[in-house]
Amino acid sequence: MSSLLLSLTFAYLVLIERLTTCHAQSHGDRIGECRLEHLSVMEPTKRVESEGGVAEFWDDKNQQLQCIGVTLIRYTIRPNGLLLPFYTNAPRIHYVLQGKGVMEIVVTGCRAMYRSSTKRRISSYSDEHQKIQSIEQNDAVAVPSSSVHWIYNTGHSDLVLFSLVDVANAHNQLDPTFRNFLLSGNGNGKEGEESDNNWFKKQREAQEGNVFSGLALETLIGSFNVQREIAEKVQGMKDWRGSIILVKEGLDWLSPEEEEEEEKEEGSEKRKKGDVNGIEETLCSYSFVHPLGEPRMHADKYNPRGGHITSLNTPNMAVLQYLQLGLDRGVLYKDAILVPHYNLNCHAVIYCTRGSALVQVINENGKRVLDEEVKEGQVVIVPQHYIVVKKAGSDAFDWVAIKTSDNPIINTLAGELSLVRAIPEAVLMSSFRMERKEARLLKRKGELTIISPPLEETH
Repeated sequence: MSSLLLSLTFAYLVLIERLTTCHAQSHGDRIGECRLEHLSVMEPTKRVESEGGVAEFWDDKNQQLQCIGVTLIRYTIRPNGLLLPFYTNAPRIHYVLQGKGVMEIVVTGCRAMYRSSTKRRISSYSDEHQKIQSIEQNDAVAVPSSSVHWIYNTGHSDLVLFSLVDVANAHNQLDPTFRNFLLSGNGNGKEGEESDNNWFKKQREAQEGNVFSGLALETLIGSFNVQREIAEKVQGMKDWRGSIILVKEGLDWLSPEEEEEEEKEEGSEKRKKGDVNGIEETLCSYSFVHPLGEPRMHADKYNPRGGHITSLNTPNMAVLQYLQLGLDRGVLYKDAILVPHYNLNCHAVIYCTRGSALVQVINENGKRVLDEEVKEGQVVIVPQHYIVVKKAGSDAFDWVAIKTSDNPIINTLAGELSLVRAIPEAVLMSSFRMERKEARLLKRKGELTIISPPLEETH
């Protein structure tokens, strides 16, 4: 009996050890992937064309992106183009690079409290939906994990969005792999420069359907209580338009402006009746769109000759607390410098929206792992705790930095609130082998976070 108990105990210990080892190895693999001895400027590597636009993907297998756990996509939606309803396995932020449109984010548990009716015919039927919001250039759009959303281009030019999906976020309980779930249509599109014949052949051989495609037709017929023809359309097996389609006649609905008035009226009425619940008082009531078109109006850091930076975090956009994501929008004027700094609690993905800059990134060993010019449309990642410095080019430098924390914190090495200014003179003297007057100069000279370029001499 004792030998049997001993054997069972030993087997149990072996099992626990193996489970622990597997868990440790999975984390070890992630650490191994983060040996970032060299960083590089990145551009999209995959282009998928649909009927109504293009989706461009950065390489998910890139070591830099795998290390920080993000997926990057740039959407170009043509006029009257509709990015079909979909959801992903992790939260994301869209940043509108150009154009304008409308969108809806369907939040689970929130009421479809808005109504719209068609303008082309008189009907007593009123269509219910959640809030439709306007978006335009320099807007940030927060999309919670698993929330279905769609985007429609209402303008006369392309609507372009840069999108970051935080696949390493706690909301994603699977492996850090980007998973896109289409509610309609299919994910197939024309990739590369293949001919149309090859393209259609490829679609039939490797169909990427929507969430209804894998269900039995009889299941759909019974679930929706509809005819076979409608169920087949829902499956989208013969729909080759891709994930962005063209709505040639346009879409008609209640305008976002009218919805805002309706929201105020219904909200006031429900509060009078006490007809509200906890969800509606929190996530359902949050705004998912925040304008950043005039950052100087609300700049967190401003130098009239150097530039300005505006931060978007939980205090000024409450929904970010659920996403655990934040954002900075910055502008550096010609030849201006953003002093060396690092992110205490997050990684940063920098997307150049205009101009160019020399960006340098330093690792824990004092090695310069990036020293390159970043141009419009390109991306640079800055891992947590790595030092970064930016110097604008001759055409200035505009950028957006999406960060993996809803309250990003930075430490500057120079400037008014820098680390150097917080250290006693005596410690600086010993550390840098300098005289007291040199230590005082070091502490007092650096008072700005954004350094202006030197004034040009006039003759």
